[in-house]
Amino acid sequence: MTTTTRTLLPLLPLLAALLLACSAAPREAAAPAAEAAPSEEAAPSEQTAEAAEENAAEEAPGAAGEESFGAALSERPVTALADIVADPSRFEGQVVKTEGEVAQVCQRMGCWMEMRAEGTPTIRVPMAGHSFFLPRDAAGRRAVVEGRLALRELSASERAHLESEGAMATAQALQIAADGVVLR
Repeated sequence: MTTTTRTLLPLLPLLAALLLACSAAPREAAAPAAEAAPSEEAAPSEQTAEAAEENAAEEAPGAAGEESFGAALSERPVTALADIVADPSRFEGQVVKTEGEVAQVCQRMGCWMEMRAEGTPTIRVPMAGHSFFLPRDAAGRRAVVEGRLALRELSASERAHLESEGAMATAQALQIAADGVVLR
């Protein structure tokens, strides 16, 4: 076994889990299978998918109906999304905490969302480094997001990729790379 093979071999289960997560059916379609009585010994691919699901969105205890994803949110005050959109250069490079309505979620993995507040354009919120994922059915819920604000134009290929996943807010430069999200 070569050094490269020994290095890459431990990554195979993670890659398999990501592939399963990308191609998995929406949660609504998977719900009946989840309600079925669990077998004592799951098949290896089912164990991998379960592990990916657990790692993808670890739910933290909170108020009724709240789900937390990624890092825990800090005690920093919430900045109105309207203030951020009105003068994004004022916040560029800073970690901000804001809230709004989830307008869209990546329908492949849940690795980005688009968020809006009343009277503001929709902004992009990628999950920082694909380190966690949101439920694909989160559109319409309220979200509190904390992450670093960046002003970065997307390339044509990035826009095409995001639009193939359902994104609408690809023409603007404003984005918040979320370290943590709370859905309400």
